Amino acid sequence: MFFLPFIGFSQLTDISAQLKANPGNLNAYIHEPFGKKEGKKPLVLVLHGCNQTADEIALGSGWNQLADSLGFFVLYPEQKTNNNMFRCFNWFLKDDQEKDKGEMASINEMMQYAVSHYPIDVSRIYIYGVSAGAAMSVNFMACYPDKLKSGAILAGTAYKQVDSPMKSFAEMRQPTVFSDEVLRQRLYSQDSLYSGEFPQLIVVHGTDDKVVNYGNGEVLVKQWKTAFTIASESERKVNVNPSSPTITRKDYKDASGRSVIIFYTADNWGHYLMIDPGPGPKQGGEVTKHAKDGDFFSTYEIARDWNLAP
Repeated sequence: MFFLPFIGFSQLTDISAQLKANPGNLNAYIHEPFGKKEGKKPLVLVLHGCNQTADEIALGSGWNQLADSLGFFVLYPEQKTNNNMFRCFNWFLKDDQEKDKGEMASINEMMQYAVSHYPIDVSRIYIYGVSAGAAMSVNFMACYPDKLKSGAILAGTAYKQVDSPMKSFAEMRQPTVFSDEVLRQRLYSQDSLYSGEFPQLIVVHGTDDKVVNYGNGEVLVKQWKTAFTIASESERKVNVNPSSPTITRKDYKDASGRSVIIFYTADNWGHYLMIDPGPGPKQGGEVTKHAKDGDFFSTYEIARDWNLAP
C-alpha cells in the first residue's frame, strides 16, 4: 500500500457558511480525498480537544494523510472562542448533551450537509474525538446512535457523567463509578424505547493521564457494555516497537464474535495523542503540543479497526 506524503497543512474546505441553523455556532471544515475515485466513500468526523483547532488536529492526527491514501472524507467540527474561551466543545453543558440542541444539533447539521453534497456512504460514518472532543463524540454517539457505525474515544468520559463545568473538573480527575442501571438509563435517555444498535465503541486511554483520569475510560466501557450482550472477552498486547509504551487491547465480543467494544490501554502514557511520524505505511501524524511520538500511530490502528485501512 502506497501512502502519499503529508502535503501542506491540512487542505480543509470551510463549509461553515453553508450551515443554515447551526444553533451551537460551530465552524465546519471538510477534507476531500486526493484523487478520489467514483463511488460513495466513508466519512470520519474528527473532534479536536481544548485549545486546538481543526487545522491542528488534522495535522497532529494524520487523518487527512490516511484519507488521501485510502479514499474517505473527513469532517472537522470546530469550536469558537466566543462559545468557550479555551475552544473546548461544551460536552458538560445540559443543552449540548441533548439530541437536536446546541452543539449536538450543529454537528448533526454539518454531517447531514456533507452527506447531501458529497458522495458519502451513510452506512460507513464514524466519529473520532480527543479529550473534550472525545467527550463530545460520546454525546453524539448517544444522541444519534443510528447514524454512526463506530466511534473512537481518546481520553474521553461516559455519557452524562457531568452536567456542569464545575462537576467536569472533579469527574475528569476522579470519575464516579455509577451503577450499570444509572449508566444505562443515561445512555438511553434520548430515547428510552430505542431498540436499535449502538455504535461500536473504541477507547484509547493512557494510564498516566493527569487531565482525564484513566478511570474515565473504564466507566465509559462499563456504560457501553449495558447496550450489548457481551458473550466473550479477550486481551492481548499490541505488537509495537520495544521503545514504545506497552499497549494492551481488550476486545468485548457479542455472540457473533464481533468486537462491539475495543479498549486500548497505554501504560505510563499521559494526556497526548499517540502517533508515529515517518514514511512507513503504518506511520503518520505530526508532533504538536498535543501529539507525541509514541512509536504507535493510533490513528492508523483505529482506521484498521474500522476496515478503512489494511
